[in-house]
Formats: sequence, C-alpha cells, structure tokens
Amino acid sequence: MGLLFSHHPVSERHLCVCVPLGQRRLYFCSRCLGIFPAMFLTLAAGRFTGMWPAWLEWSLLLLAPVPAILDWGTRTATGQPERANWFRFLTGLGVGIAAGASLHVNSYALLGPVVRAQLMFLFASTWSVWLFSYLRRRRARRARLKQRIDHRSSLGQILQESLKETEQKPDQAKPED
Repeated sequence: MGLLFSHHPVSERHLCVCVPLGQRRLYFCSRCLGIFPAMFLTLAAGRFTGMWPAWLEWSLLLLAPVPAILDWGTRTATGQPERANWFRFLTGLGVGIAAGASLHVNSYALLGPVVRAQLMFLFASTWSVWLFSYLRRRRARRARLKQRIDHRSSLGQILQESLKETEQKPDQAKPED
C-alpha cells in the first residue's frame, strides 16, 4: 500500500513527505505532491477559460516542465544526489501545469502542433539524459578496468610471491611408523 502513494522503496523514503495518521505513517512522493494538484488546477482553469491563445499553450507546455527536466537530467547524467523535497515539490508543480495544459489543449486540438512539440521535447530530453548517463557510466567502468589492469601483478611477481610463501612455510615432518 505504501508504494501506491510514494512509489519509492524504503531506501528512498527521504524523497517522500511523511504524514502520520495515528499509529500509521503515509509517505507521499514530494514531486507528485506538486504534480497532481497543479495538473487538476490547470485542467479546471482550462475548463472555465476555454481555448487558450497560442502563446499561452506554447509557454505552458514547453516551458513549465523545464525546471524538472533540468533537475532530473543533471542529477541523472552527472550522478549527483537528489535535491531537497521542497525543490522537488516546486519542479513537480511545473510538470503538473504542463500535464494539465497538455490534457486541456488535447480536449480541443487533439495532438495539435504544440502537443506534438511537447512530446518531441520530452522524448529528446529523455534520450539525451539517457545517453549522457550511459556515457558517464561507461567512462567510469572503463576507468575501473584500466585501474585493475594497471595494478595487476605480472607473471614474474606472482612466481616470486609463491616462492616466498613456500620458503616461509616450515616443512612438515612426516610421522614415523
């Protein structure tokens, strides 16, 4: 039940906000606490305002998620630790606004140009972050392999060490009958 609200394992509970309910504690993902209310409020605003002008559509769909994408992208690509929960909440607000705006725009212009641009932007961002993250992990793996190769013993060193070990061991006397 805990993963329903937090969707983080116990080892990542620091990314959640804890709400005590009597003897139990509920954990809510701090970013999702920003996403869902912002999405529903944006949908409600769109319901009462009708069609939006193009400049507002482009602004909300493409600019609102940028802080969250930058946070996630820089953290994932560079291997930095997670940011504070208040920051994750604020970036979640941007994602929620963008998601709600996308749903609203799709209600009167199904997969219009701005929605397609948003999807391409999100796809390109995700792919770029994956690529940089992969290259960072590959570079680290190659550095570890090079270090292992540079510090391995040569055959001569291995033979010398084994000779020293045999010389240091005392001969075990065989029991006489």
